[in-house]
Amino acid sequence: MTLPDIQLTSLGLHHSAKLYNAVEHNRVSLERNLPWVKQVTCDDSAQRYIDERINSGEPSSRWIAISVSGCFSGVFGVKHIDPVTGQCEVGYWLCGKARGQQVIPRVLNELIPWIKSQGAKTLEFHCLEDNIASIRNAEKVGAILQSTAPTTLDISDTTRKMCVYALKF
Repeated sequence: MTLPDIQLTSLGLHHSAKLYNAVEHNRVSLERNLPWVKQVTCDDSAQRYIDERINSGEPSSRWIAISVSGCFSGVFGVKHIDPVTGQCEVGYWLCGKARGQQVIPRVLNELIPWIKSQGAKTLEFHCLEDNIASIRNAEKVGAILQSTAPTTLDISDTTRKMCVYALKF
């Protein structure tokens, strides 16, 4: 398999039209796991999605636009790094065309050194129990299952459990 070219850039409002288009074309698969998808219904709401993330008030957060072979393909977020505990939560989503091409493992290999340099001691992935691709991505970098709990996400199937996978540095 030839790996695609991946570009990572800081997420900004200028990505809103491409982000909206990506969500619109992947809505069914994204809505299954991500509660925010139903609020992204036009370019203005895509701008709000971006603004809420890049202006979250978390000084250690970092939001990145992922492009695969020149096409906007998703977002990767370092949601926060707790300055006391060193706990860091990451989250991401990808368009269907970018899945199955080792994109997230490659993004993680690029970003983990930066995450460590920011004082992170533990990297956490919060995945629904049937999100096999995300679980595999967490396991590929060495994260192990720490806990499960009922989901509090506003998604259609709330019977699924949220799993927390953690990688200690």
